[in-house]
Amino acid sequence: MWQASFPIILLIAFPLLAVGFALGVGYRKRKYKNRKVIFRLLKQVFDHTHDGVTITDPRGTIIAVNKTFTQVTGYSEAEVLGENPRILSSGYHDAEFYENYWQTLMREGIWQGEIWNRRKDGEVYLEWLTCKAVKDPDGEVTHYVAIFTDITEHRRQEARLEHATEHDRLTGLPNTANTLRELSRQIPNLQKRWCLMLVDIDNFRLVNASYGFAVGDQLLSSLARRLKECTQGLVARHSADVFICALPLTSGDDEGERGAMINRAKKYLSKPFSIKGRLMEFSFSIGTSTWQDASQSVNELLQEAELALHAAKSRGAGQIRHFTEDLREDRNPLILLQGLREALSNNELSLNFQPLVASGSRRIHALEVLLRWDHPTLGRIPPDQFIPLAERHGLMEPLGQWILEQSLKHYAEWQQQGIAPSRIAVNVSPLEFQAENFVDNLFSLLKKHKLNHEILELELTEGVFVQRDKETLDRLDALSSSGIHLAIDDFGTGYSSLAYLKHLPINQLKLDRTFIRSLPANEADRAIVESTLALCRGLKMTVVAEGVEEEAQADYLARKGCDLLQGYYFGRPTDADETTERLIQNKVQVARVS
Repeated sequence: MWQASFPIILLIAFPLLAVGFALGVGYRKRKYKNRKVIFRLLKQVFDHTHDGVTITDPRGTIIAVNKTFTQVTGYSEAEVLGENPRILSSGYHDAEFYENYWQTLMREGIWQGEIWNRRKDGEVYLEWLTCKAVKDPDGEVTHYVAIFTDITEHRRQEARLEHATEHDRLTGLPNTANTLRELSRQIPNLQKRWCLMLVDIDNFRLVNASYGFAVGDQLLSSLARRLKECTQGLVARHSADVFICALPLTSGDDEGERGAMINRAKKYLSKPFSIKGRLMEFSFSIGTSTWQDASQSVNELLQEAELALHAAKSRGAGQIRHFTEDLREDRNPLILLQGLREALSNNELSLNFQPLVASGSRRIHALEVLLRWDHPTLGRIPPDQFIPLAERHGLMEPLGQWILEQSLKHYAEWQQQGIAPSRIAVNVSPLEFQAENFVDNLFSLLKKHKLNHEILELELTEGVFVQRDKETLDRLDALSSSGIHLAIDDFGTGYSSLAYLKHLPINQLKLDRTFIRSLPANEADRAIVESTLALCRGLKMTVVAEGVEEEAQADYLARKGCDLLQGYYFGRPTDADETTERLIQNKVQVARVS
């Protein structure tokens, strides 16, 4: 590295200059005109080279230094003349190092390498040094010429670059490649087993979509600190919102030790996070795997933990799963992701429709659109398995566009047949909603199918409404002003706040099924439902109760003034053909009542 850039002229010029200094060579104008010119040129090189130069006599006494030497070391020329170069010694090298240095110099006439020295102010620096012995015609050493370059900053930059390539910029944690390399080094040499734990923030993309990337970054940094506090092993950032914790198992009770590790992590993660001055709680999914023996690679251990994490997340938020062999036969997320990319073009996606009925008449008022995916080999895949994949890998926007297109197409056909309900409700992902052209595309689709804006209802999660930036507010106002209805989906399960109910253009609120399933017996659920109904009446908002499965629930909600009911009691989701038959029957019933 530094040898290649070393100025060759110095190795040729400085021995001659050293002889000139030492012997006091006189330059007579009659005989040595050319030598005087050469001497002057060599003096210029000596004084102005960017490398430091030291010239000593055979005993190692300094007889000359150049300006760069004084700039690098902090010593003036007067302070070092007559001294030994050991005044620069840093103390970093032992006696053996210097013994090898002198033996090489005496044997080969030159020594090159890195050496730590100390400046006058006490700071230690690293230099690349070339020391050459200058000999007379008889082979006796007359001088030593040492040329050095301060490479301290260069080495720091190398270290920073190496750190950047092997560590995560945001959290400072090692990245996956660094951690796997360290595990590969440690595991075979230790007579112990290891547990690998993957920790994933549930719905992290919604955090970014709702609060912005600055809040998401702060959450990731806080999580990294907590994992380092509660884990005595290796901690690394695996991907956007997934962290690795690797710990040796030493007690012989793998299951008990793994359980204690998970419980410790849960304790640390269950505490609220202070984000931008607010206390916020999040849930985490965990997948674990255990290193069995030397025949298993670290990559296999990581793959097992990933399968366990995927299995945990498929059960819902806040779940934990340890790898077992049956998971190898489970749906691999990479297979699902590739399949999802092809699902649109292969006609594997379809829509189902579930009725929302008026609580008084029990007639169909609206239809909610639900996405279904029938994989050619894996069968029907639940939305809670593939929708998060679509959100993580940038597929939500084209997927959402297809859902809107097909939903409006079916509604237009029902409208032509005279059986269409008042509205059709479509769920919109926060990521889809934040797309720059979302509103324009939506208006274009309504125009394409010749539909009034009033027939469309967009069901948005609370995360969309919490994001109160100007662009979000402008989108909401544009949609509401055009006549499109806006509904809050799964109210009460997210970042519930009464502020946006008052100030934002919301038409409808959907009470989550968790508050409905125990009605009318559960006193706490009754209080929540009745309070919400009273609030919405005051705000002139309609309320939908989700998850109605019993007559007692439907009667109670109707008595309390809930506007719309939805659930298996009134009908399961059905495909377009069955929904057409349902709408025809509904039309007949309406006609009979009329």
